This record gives sequence, structure tokens and C-alpha cells, in this order.
Amino acid sequence: MLIAERLAGPLPAYRVCVERDAVRRFADAIGATDDVHHDRAAARAAGHRDILAPPTYLFGVDLERGDVLRRLADAGADPASCLHVSQEFGYDSSVCAGDTLLLSPSFAVPSLPGRGPREFVARDTVVRRPDGGRVAWLRQVVAVQARATTGSAA
Repeated sequence: MLIAERLAGPLPAYRVCVERDAVRRFADAIGATDDVHHDRAAARAAGHRDILAPPTYLFGVDLERGDVLRRLADAGADPASCLHVSQEFGYDSSVCAGDTLLLSPSFAVPSLPGRGPREFVARDTVVRRPDGGRVAWLRQVVAVQARATTGSAA
């Protein structure tokens, strides 16, 4: 059975409170220097509720809080061999510091052929506000390789 098939299906949803310092650290890490990602007054002057999270911020949250690498390892993947292939996302509304979000991830088997010993795994996440309104959708595709199960290096 493929790793993606072992993982396929919904995972438990989890709640995240978007914190100002976390948004600032993420913006610094990716080189997002626009004041709306660092300064509350600048963000409000631009029409945002608080400092604005960069578009890829939710991928970082989902990777960390969604326990992605452990889940891949539990399904038989070698976490050290996981390669980021692609990501795509769409936003229905912005994400700002102070927001409370509910992330609902699931794994899927993408319609991509395997490459030698590697296979592809997709992780889809829907992000909603507490009232149920959708904020965003995320898709990340990763190439994984199964852990070696027998033999040893000479």
C-alpha cells in the first residue's frame, strides 16, 4: 500500500490563535519587509484589523501544528527524504494577528505518477473562522520515500 493511501482522509481539526510576534517572526524569516506585517498602525492604516500575516504564513502553522512530519513517518515515509514539490492556496479573507482560526487538514493521493522509489502525498487544509466562514484553502504536495525496512550498509 502506498504511503499516500495509508494517510488518505481527514485529520482532526485544530484551533490556532494568530499572535503578533509569530507573524512578525515569520515575516522576518521569509524577508517580508512591508510594514503591514510588522507594525499595527501601518496595518490599520492599510485597512487591516491588525498586522497582516503573509500569504504563506498558514503553511508554516499547518506544518508545525498539524504534525505533518510525524504523520508521514508513522505512515512509513522517511522524513529526511521528504521533498517539497508544490504549494498553492486561495484566500477568501485576510489573516491578521488576533484572529482565531480552525484548520481542518486531510491527506490525499494526488493525481501524479510516482518517480522511482518516491511517491507523492498531498495535504489539503481548509481554514475557517469560529463562525464557520472560510478564510482560505491550502494544498501542499510532497515527494516521499519509504523508509528502508531490511538490510544494512556494508
